[in-house]
Amino acid sequence: MKVAALDLGTNSFLCLIAEVENGEIRQIFSDEVQIVRLGQEVALNKKFHPEALLRAKQCLQDFKRTIDLHQPEKILAMATSAARDVANSEELFEMGRSLKIPIEIIPGELEAQITFQGSISGFPKDQKRRAVIDIGGGSTEIIAGTDLQILGGASVDLGGVRLTEKFFQQQPPTEEKLMRAQSFVGEKLQSLLQTIRQFQVEELVAVAGTPTELAAASLGGFDAQKIDGFQLTAADLAIWLEKFEKTSPQERVSKFGISKGRADIILAGTLILQEVIRSLQFQQLTVSTRGVRYGVALELEKRK
Repeated sequence: MKVAALDLGTNSFLCLIAEVENGEIRQIFSDEVQIVRLGQEVALNKKFHPEALLRAKQCLQDFKRTIDLHQPEKILAMATSAARDVANSEELFEMGRSLKIPIEIIPGELEAQITFQGSISGFPKDQKRRAVIDIGGGSTEIIAGTDLQILGGASVDLGGVRLTEKFFQQQPPTEEKLMRAQSFVGEKLQSLLQTIRQFQVEELVAVAGTPTELAAASLGGFDAQKIDGFQLTAADLAIWLEKFEKTSPQERVSKFGISKGRADIILAGTLILQEVIRSLQFQQLTVSTRGVRYGVALELEKRK
């Protein structure tokens, strides 16, 4: 079954057109991403910013052209953290209806399954215990499981956009702001990481913008095939964090090749990723280019 699966995140929107059969992604026809920053000032105002809604509309119009080109049997967009926290979420849903793109907020009981199954969909079915780390713009999910079952995990309201708006509006940050941010991240993740430790996971898998951006910068450019499966070590994260602490977003683009849409939040995302790997006492993690959109594609087949 050919499907269009969209992930409407706090920072980026993604659209996957794929063939799904018997619970597996068989073929990818198109895989697009745009930085939308839907979560702009959501933590402050509890509403979608008018500028963010305009960017969202333009992006969905672009995705609709791709969808029309490929003519999938089923279409579904799932929204995550930002859409749960706002008073004017109906504006986003109406946008979807006008373009014939059904939009749902991922229900809590499905969020872990969709995130985890999508993220490991490219891994061997070996029953290995993995923890998937998904650092979004508004929240971070960590889910432990195998290819057969979800063991546990949760979502924390801690993401790259939220953390940046709270601590890093001025960059490079002051030493005081950086220390406060590190302390805040540790406190927010403490309970979740204690839960994950009890599952004795064997491998950490990181998805979404922060790890893929770090992998691309390490490789000297974005190459999806090389990034998928790339190993980021604890030492790598420490080096990148030190670089980001001392530079402005513009310098991160020119010096390290960080994309413009992520340059201002990459410090926050790296800080979160470093706390996870440090607290779980791993020396490395595996980067995956897959994520929620792959889980949405698998969910569409289940619904059929």
